[in-house]
Amino acid sequence: MRKLALILLALSATMVVHGQRVPLSTRMKEKNILSHMDLGISVGTTGIGIDLAVPVTNYVRVRAGYNYMPPIKLHSNFPIETRNGSIKNLINKADEIDDFLASNGVDINSEGFEDIKSMVDKFRNIEAKDYVSMNLKPNMHQFKFLVDIMPFKHNKHWSFTAGFFIGSSHVGSADNMEKEKLILEAVNAYNGLYAQYPENGIHGNYLQPDGTAKSDPFFKYGIAGFPLGNFKDGERAMMVPNKDNTVHAELEVAKFRPYVGLGFNTHLSRNKKWNLNVDAGVLFITGDRKVYVDNVYKFDASPLVMDENDRYVSGIGYFNKYNEHEYYGEILRFDENGWVDDNGITHNYVDCSNVLNHVDLCNDMDVLFNGKVRDMVDIIKKLKVYPNISISVSYRLY
Repeated sequence: MRKLALILLALSATMVVHGQRVPLSTRMKEKNILSHMDLGISVGTTGIGIDLAVPVTNYVRVRAGYNYMPPIKLHSNFPIETRNGSIKNLINKADEIDDFLASNGVDINSEGFEDIKSMVDKFRNIEAKDYVSMNLKPNMHQFKFLVDIMPFKHNKHWSFTAGFFIGSSHVGSADNMEKEKLILEAVNAYNGLYAQYPENGIHGNYLQPDGTAKSDPFFKYGIAGFPLGNFKDGERAMMVPNKDNTVHAELEVAKFRPYVGLGFNTHLSRNKKWNLNVDAGVLFITGDRKVYVDNVYKFDASPLVMDENDRYVSGIGYFNKYNEHEYYGEILRFDENGWVDDNGITHNYVDCSNVLNHVDLCNDMDVLFNGKVRDMVDIIKKLKVYPNISISVSYRLY
């Protein structure tokens, strides 16, 4: 009897030990840890995506993947102006420029004046309009890491999601449409002439903007470009086309974008190989939003101050002696040393043709003039979140 009891005890111990030796894979399957892997393809507001998903418990799933926004183009028109109104007014005044140059001894059809003739001819042959059409293009390439929490024991269709997207800080751009290069080329040609006026004259013909000449087209229209507004120091900003006759702007945000959302998941086939996932949530845009532009002139817009002898003291903006609503300057500035006109006023125009690049419209500017540019920058500055609504179909790999 004693021997039988010992045998039974030994068998019981063996069974217990055997029962504890459950394979790890079996236990992981029981707990739903890495028990399967799904490959999904999604489409939504963050673009086209691909991801892999694996469960880590019965209540938690992890997803990792990549989203890409195709190069969708949106169109918008942005005004291009001069001191005397829209660029359309200047384009329609090609004959006025030609006549003014002729009155100052410049025959644009003679040898040596090919650049001037080219500019005038461009104005005569392009469409007279007061805007430039731009292509607005998103540029979103992002990696994502998401954790789905399914809190309901008997309903695994619904989930709460948290994680992050991370990608390039450059998320969008704006470029002129190809058809606009002709008008931008004409604007650059005109600005090239304006830069010569009155600093160096045009081929030896000194064009002085004194009281008798203030109605000439160069003085009347000034520089042509995109008026942006005022810098924080009060000076004025005017963007002009690049040397290759293009206009470009870039939108930048923080690379790291936290994400929260809700999800709905269901099977599309009885064997659970095919599944449908719907996500709705937001990416948080942290840090400063930035809109960068190049080729920006910075010029003094302060009132012109003269001393008791009617000599220049400071400023460049409004020359009240002739007309309080017209001003000299922009890329050409007064200096205390220079030539003296018939009224005894000393003039000298210093060429300030160097332009600023990488000007941030969101953070470098104090006031934005242009309504459309201002509205877009205001929206971008207030952009705190980006919506994600996407639908994904996944296939169970194992």
